[in-house]
Amino acid sequence: MQTFTIEIEKDENFYVAQCIEYSNCFTQGKTIEETIHNIKEVIELILNVKHPKLKIVLKDELVNAL
Repeated sequence: MQTFTIEIEKDENFYVAQCIEYSNCFTQGKTIEETIHNIKEVIELILNVKHPKLKIVLKDELVNAL
């Protein structure tokens, strides 16, 4: 099973996720959990991968907020 690296950052109103390996796979959500769910769906639909394994990387602003 291939692992996809997902970078999540926060803009003004949403969390934005992008797959590092495939720049055309990106999405957003109101919470981090929703954003992770959405990026899994995007990877499944665009890359035709069932149950993708994700490595989540939070941008500096999010890490500092935790």
